[in-house]
Amino acid sequence: MRTGKLPEHTFKRSVINTNKDVSFRTAIGHDGAVFGDMVTAMATTAFYYKGHEMYAYNNAINNIIAAGGEPYAISIGLLLPEHSEEPELRRIMDNLTRQAEQDKIDIIAGHTELVPTVNKPTVTITAYGRKLWENRHKDVKAGLDIVMTKWTGLYGGAILAGERRDELRTRYSDSYIDIAEGYMEYTSLLPEGTVINRIIEDGQINLYAAHDVSGGGVFGALWQILSACNVGAEIPVNMIPVKQEIIEVCEYFSINPYMMNGQGSMLLITDDGESVVCRMAEAGINAVILGQTMTGKKRVVTIGDEERYLVAPKGDMLCEVFYGQKVPV
Repeated sequence: MRTGKLPEHTFKRSVINTNKDVSFRTAIGHDGAVFGDMVTAMATTAFYYKGHEMYAYNNAINNIIAAGGEPYAISIGLLLPEHSEEPELRRIMDNLTRQAEQDKIDIIAGHTELVPTVNKPTVTITAYGRKLWENRHKDVKAGLDIVMTKWTGLYGGAILAGERRDELRTRYSDSYIDIAEGYMEYTSLLPEGTVINRIIEDGQINLYAAHDVSGGGVFGALWQILSACNVGAEIPVNMIPVKQEIIEVCEYFSINPYMMNGQGSMLLITDDGESVVCRMAEAGINAVILGQTMTGKKRVVTIGDEERYLVAPKGDMLCEVFYGQKVPV
């Protein structure tokens, strides 16, 4: 198997179960699972770098929000290589504790162990939340708006700016690279969650489905949410918001920003995209309507007169840079 997120066919064949007690379960295009009034989701670190534990933290929290919940607690699983030093453990836990306190998230359980089978610290976060609304993928029909928040490739671009700074310096100034690295501050969906909570309380806008944009980028996320809803869409690529600094970083490494980890961005399917965009803007969150759902299973992005068919994600562009693993485009 390839490094990174499991291919969709492997995930379906070997991971998904059929527990009838789960009203909403982790699946393609679903984030987290719902048991009665509780939402839960799990995430782990994808790449090792100083601060990598925050990827798992934000990913788990983001999945709770996209699954229709309001996060309130996490548990932490931490596997360290043998002979790890205590300062590394303390640094990871201090970062997680500080962020959880800021976000008013309780740390309720955990497990830490030094094991010979890992060569880098690996952090797994399980998040818990209260159910606020229900994803209704089966109710999605043609003519609904597909809304995207923030910009594509935020996490991936920020990681590359921070971890490959010396290479990027051959073309860009430190101040420019700093801007790209600074987009890491936008990789949490908690701000979107606050807006969604208000929309649900008002009851004037119907939200049908949500999905976080992470591994595989926005192209992968679009495929997953449309597949889960069993609908099609035609998205002009120039409607997908992207920061110029992210484009420049991706051009340097010859990778596609739309297929790069976009943690911090979110897709929403709603009957009133304009109102959702306005609500997000009022909270200082960039959001745009990418297009509308269509009958059938034609899922494409258009580049001028050309069409590119969306497919199940086959990897993330970060794997090309960090592991030299070619991702089919």
